[in-house]
Amino acid sequence: MADNSYDGLQVANLRVTLQVGERRFTTLRDTLRSESSYFAARLSSRWNDTDEDGSYFIDADPAMFEHVLRYLRSGNFPVFFNASTQTFDHAKYISLLSEARYFGIPRLEEWIEKDRYLDIVQIKKSTTVVPDIDLLESGCLNKTMRANTRIDFSITWDTERVYVCPRNILAHSGDQTKCGQACEKARARVGDGVTFEDRPFLRAVITETKMSLNLAACMGN
Repeated sequence: MADNSYDGLQVANLRVTLQVGERRFTTLRDTLRSESSYFAARLSSRWNDTDEDGSYFIDADPAMFEHVLRYLRSGNFPVFFNASTQTFDHAKYISLLSEARYFGIPRLEEWIEKDRYLDIVQIKKSTTVVPDIDLLESGCLNKTMRANTRIDFSITWDTERVYVCPRNILAHSGDQTKCGQACEKARARVGDGVTFEDRPFLRAVITETKMSLNLAACMGN
């Protein structure tokens, strides 16, 4: 008859219930003791500080402990990155660093201390300047992008020196080579030299931002 090494009593002994602040967590002893010196000591046979219901009370932030426990279960480092703002939640990492020190998890502590989480996300930006907004294709404004790509537009006013035809012919504006002898005679009658003026125009700047994940930087196992 096969020996069931994981009967009900033994499985119960493997499980641990933690009361962290106002939340309860249930996991395995080996999960908690895998990297944490705090739990290795507290769950040893030398300690017997459970509450009446058999749970261990821990006076810690349950929201942060959730990330600690997730790390102990998977070995994967946490990613606190906001894709919309393209920024890391540094305050959250600082809080998690305190928890890693408290629970004695040197691998997680070192990873945060050395800012290795910054290697998780790679951001590449490219900028295109459209000298005249009239040249901007309407299609690119409604272009469908992948979830890891963002397009930003900015419109600014600028001025340029533009050639002025002495006969004020609009088709000649900005291109002196289009003026013929009639224009030159008109300029000679007035007695002015070649005339230029500053004209305003709208310039468009298109910035494309692509984000990619470096999974190897957060996969612990």
